[in-house]
Amino acid sequence: MATREDVRVGSLEVLDPVAPIAAKTTPMAARLRDLTGHTIGLWSNAKPGADVALDEVARLLADKFKDVKFVRFHENHPHGMDVLERAAKAGCDAIISSTAD
Repeated sequence: MATREDVRVGSLEVLDPVAPIAAKTTPMAARLRDLTGHTIGLWSNAKPGADVALDEVARLLADKFKDVKFVRFHENHPHGMDVLERAAKAGCDAIISSTAD
């Protein structure tokens, strides 16, 4: 009759490769009731076609709302906080973004 002997070979540590989610939620800004007299940032990623879309949006908004002003931002990199900060300093009340490709 054979005897059974328990042999400990080592240990195995199993790690979870998923990083914990560190989400910060920020509530959406209140919508403007009307664009009359407001300054709108037109934010382009500088790819072909982005300005064409923003030009048309600006034309349609200018036809619909009185005294609406536009400030343009052209970036050849992903949109970031730096552009948002510049838009705020420029007095933009809202931003319209176009990311043509």
